[in-house]
Amino acid sequence: MYKVILVDDEPFALEGLKLTVEWEELGFEIAGMCENGEEAFAVIEACQPELVVTDIRMPVIDGLELIDRVQKAGCDPVFIIVSGYNDFEYARSAIRYGVKHYLLKPALDKEWENVMQSVIGELQHREQQRVRQDLVSDYFVPTLLAQMLRGEISAADGNVGEILDSLACGNPGWRYIHLEWLSGSKQELDAHYFQTRKAYAIDLFRSQDGLVMESFPELEAWAQHVYEDLYRQGIECCFSMGPRVASLRQIADSYAGALETSVHHFFHVSGGPLDYHKINQKQISYDLDAYAIVDDIQHAIEALQEKRAQELVKIMFEMFTDNKTAREVVHLLVIRIVLKSASVIREMGIDSEAMPRVRDFLRKEHRSLKEVETSLQTYVKQYMSQLKLHKEKFSGHPLRVIERYIQEHYREPLTIKDIGERFFLNPVYLGQAFMKRNGVGIIEHIHDLRIDEAKRRLCESDETIRLIAEQVGYVHYHHFLKEFEKRVSDKPAAYRELSKA
Repeated sequence: MYKVILVDDEPFALEGLKLTVEWEELGFEIAGMCENGEEAFAVIEACQPELVVTDIRMPVIDGLELIDRVQKAGCDPVFIIVSGYNDFEYARSAIRYGVKHYLLKPALDKEWENVMQSVIGELQHREQQRVRQDLVSDYFVPTLLAQMLRGEISAADGNVGEILDSLACGNPGWRYIHLEWLSGSKQELDAHYFQTRKAYAIDLFRSQDGLVMESFPELEAWAQHVYEDLYRQGIECCFSMGPRVASLRQIADSYAGALETSVHHFFHVSGGPLDYHKINQKQISYDLDAYAIVDDIQHAIEALQEKRAQELVKIMFEMFTDNKTAREVVHLLVIRIVLKSASVIREMGIDSEAMPRVRDFLRKEHRSLKEVETSLQTYVKQYMSQLKLHKEKFSGHPLRVIERYIQEHYREPLTIKDIGERFFLNPVYLGQAFMKRNGVGIIEHIHDLRIDEAKRRLCESDETIRLIAEQVGYVHYHHFLKEFEKRVSDKPAAYRELSKA
């Protein structure tokens, strides 16, 4: 039922208003009977009626002032003014408040009937508009906003702008809040977070969502409260708040500002709310100012200067923080250090399984600059530890490094000269030292390794002998036969047959 408030300073007239109209039959409930405007204003604020029937001349607050106060308070009931003959022209000035219904005392039943039919029609029309607007808001607006943010439509398309403008309702503007869920799947914010706040949830992509909310002074504190509440539930996320815009037509501008803001989360350990208005002056730097220190770090690592390497890494990340160096530049410089270390591993013939996993480091998604620094410091420490062990193990025994290199590369064309140049040794000295240590020359050792591999393949596969010869490192088949028969009493085909007997 609709609620109605009756207002008149004359008790008999007030009772007459109650009895003249069959309020209940028309769908109305009398929510209050007031003898002055001040009392009426308090009741109207408390019960929010759909209809107010009021006299004009009243003590304290007259009818026109009552209408003015009610409308300024944000209430919007339909008003019927009932006035005496001498006040009628005065009452008609209420047109500036949008009042459309007037009755002259004493009003006839037919006059009341006509006015009430008009009032009921107006209230029904308002209700239909409210239902239609709720449907638009709940179902279509989030879709329209999502399409606008993705650039699929604009406010100038069709009646999009008109729909968005109809939602303004005197609100103090709008802001877009970007949400990035860090703890896996997307979450749905509980309705109790919004209470009386107008908000539209925007479904974006992957682990990202958006909120379009009416702007209010405590919005940053509200976002901080929601963030902390989610964190207590074990849900991690980043809040990035875009700038205020006056109309939903401009919400893409707030969205762009929120995305700019989200970049700054890289410089914060926490994903707590960041406000565009507070950080938009802090420009992200794409300069390679720290490039020179990268080589210093690499030199310290290779020289096993652990404290110096750690200190240089710390200085580099302080530069990143002070300059607000972009995430992409940070990763570029850090990856250079990691890949350079991987190159040293290969050159020194170190077992890669014993070293930090370069691929795992590169694939790790670092959420903040601090995480990158911690990962790099850990990587450098592990790398230097293994590098130190390797150097201690092979200290004074350069031939062991060369033996390992030959073991891994014997299938390739190798000469004593090539090996000597690679390890900075005179070829003659290298040949003599290798012979003295192993009792066999380098070239003969290479042939031994090749033939041993050929024998294994002959026994374990059905590959052709010519293919096996190529795979173990012989360009010329006859050269392979010569070296095979030199080390094995049988020809390759006969050796294969005997191995399967």
